[in-house]
Amino acid sequence: MGNEGKRRLAVAAAFLMAATAGSRVLGLFREQVMLYYLGLGPAMGAFTVAFKVPSLIRTLVADTALSAAFIPVFSDLLSKDRREEAWRLVSTISLLAVVVLGVISALGMIFAPQVIRLAAPGYENPETIALAVDLTRLMFPTVVLLGVAGIFMGVLNSYDHFVLPALAPIAWNIVIIAAVVFFSGDRGFYALAWGVLAGTVAELVLQLPAIWRRRSGYSLRFAFGHPAVRQVGRLLGPVVLTLGIVNFNALVSTIFASYISEPAPAVIDKAFRLFQLPQGMFAVAIGTVLFPALSRFASLERMDDFRSALSSGLRQIFFTTLPFTAFFVVLGVPTVRLIFEHGKVTPEDTAAIAWALAFFSLGMAFVSANTLLNRAFYGLRKAWLPLVVGLANLALNTLLCFLLYRPLGVGGVTLATALVSTFNFFGLMVLLRGQIGSVDARRVASTGVRAVASLVPLALAAYWVWMLIDTQLGRSVPAQMVSVGGGYAAGFLAYIAAARLLRMEELGQVAGVIRRRRDPHDVRDVASGEEPDQG
Repeated sequence: MGNEGKRRLAVAAAFLMAATAGSRVLGLFREQVMLYYLGLGPAMGAFTVAFKVPSLIRTLVADTALSAAFIPVFSDLLSKDRREEAWRLVSTISLLAVVVLGVISALGMIFAPQVIRLAAPGYENPETIALAVDLTRLMFPTVVLLGVAGIFMGVLNSYDHFVLPALAPIAWNIVIIAAVVFFSGDRGFYALAWGVLAGTVAELVLQLPAIWRRRSGYSLRFAFGHPAVRQVGRLLGPVVLTLGIVNFNALVSTIFASYISEPAPAVIDKAFRLFQLPQGMFAVAIGTVLFPALSRFASLERMDDFRSALSSGLRQIFFTTLPFTAFFVVLGVPTVRLIFEHGKVTPEDTAAIAWALAFFSLGMAFVSANTLLNRAFYGLRKAWLPLVVGLANLALNTLLCFLLYRPLGVGGVTLATALVSTFNFFGLMVLLRGQIGSVDARRVASTGVRAVASLVPLALAAYWVWMLIDTQLGRSVPAQMVSVGGGYAAGFLAYIAAARLLRMEELGQVAGVIRRRRDPHDVRDVASGEEPDQG
C-alpha cells in the first residue's frame, strides 16, 4: 500500500472514530430522552421487543448482509476499472432489494401478532402485547429503507468515502430525539416508533447526493443476468445464514428475558447501548475502514498486506476496547446512574442495568474483534466458513441462557452472550488460519495479555478516585459528572502508564491516530501500523 493510500485510510479511520463516537454519544442522549419521558416499565419492554424484531430482520437480510455481500463484488469491479458494470450492479441489486424486502416488510406487518408471540413468549399482559404489535407494524418498513441504504453505504465505502455514511446515524438520532421531545406527551410510544421510521428515511436521503454524483456519466440500467449479480447472490446466502445465527442468538436472549419480567428486554437493551459505545467508537470504525481494503487485498492476492491489516486491526481493537471491561465492572453503577437515572428512572432500574452491563462487558474485546474477523471472511469470499462456528454458538447460547437466566436474572442472559462471543472469536481464528496460513496469533495474544495486565492499575485508580470524589461532592448531577469523569480519567492515565511500561506498540499507533487530527501528514497507518514516511 502506498504512502498516500496509508494516509487516506488513517485519516478515514480518525474521522470515523470521531463521527462514530459523536453518534454513539448522541445515541446515549437519545436513550436518556426516551427514558426520561417514557420510563423503564412494561411499555418500554414492549417497544424494545417491537424494535428488535424488524431490526433483526433488516440486519439479517437488509443493510448489514447486503453491504457485506455487495462490497467485495463492487470493489472488485472498480479495481478492474469496470465501472459501467459496477453501476449496473448497483441498479440491479437496489431494485431487487426493494422488491424482496418490500414483501418481507408486508408479511411482517400482517403477521405482527405471531411475531411478537414468538419473540416474547413470556409476556402475558394483553395491553403490553397489543402495544408491541402496533409498534412492530409501524417500524417494519425500515427493513426496506435500510436495505437500500446499506447498498448505498457499500458504494460510498468502496470509493473510500466514509463521511455521509458516518453522519447518517447522527441524523437518525436527532429525528428520534425530536419526535420524543415534541410528541411523546400526546402520542407516547407511538411518537417514538414514528420517529424511528422518519429517522430511517433521513438516513437514506442523506446519502443520495453523494451517490448521484458518483454515478454521473453511468446510465441507470439493469443487468439481472450479469455474473456479478449472481456472485452477490452467492455471497449473500452464507452471509444471511451467518447473521441469521447471530440474530437468532439475540432472539434467544429476548425470549429468555421475557420470562424474567416485562421490562427485562429493555433493561438488557439499555445495558447493550452502553456496551456498544466503545465498540462503535473503535471496533466498528476500524472494521469499516479496513473492509474495503481487505476486499481489495484479497482480490489482488496481496495476502501479506491482508494479514498485516488484519493483525494490526485486531491488536488495536483489543488495546482500545479492553479498558471498558474494567470500567463497566468497577464503575458500572455510577456510570448508569449518571447517564440514565433521571426523570422516570429509579435506583432499582439503575442497579438492574449495571448488573447486565457488568456481564456484557466481559466479552467486550471478543465481540469487537469478531466484527473484524467476520469481515475478513467476507473479504476473502469465504462467507460460508463462519457458519461452522455460528451453529455451535446458537446451541451454546441457548444452553447458557437456560442455565443462567434464573440464578442471575438479566446478568445471566448477558453473561451467556459474553461467553458465546469468546468462543466465537477463537473458532473464527482457527478457521481463518486455515485460509491465510497465519493470523499473527502470537502478537495478538501478546497485546491481549499485556492489555489485561494493564487493567489492574486502571481498575484500582478508577474506583478509588471516583469513590474519593463521590464521598466529598455527593450525588448531584454536576458532582456525578466530576466524580465519574475523574474516575475514567484516572483509569485511562493508569492504563496508558502501564502500556508504556509494558512497551505496547499499539499505544503509539492510537496516539498517531489522535495526532493526525492536528496534522494529517503525521500518521500511522491503521492498516499496517507502520510509522509515517519521514521523507
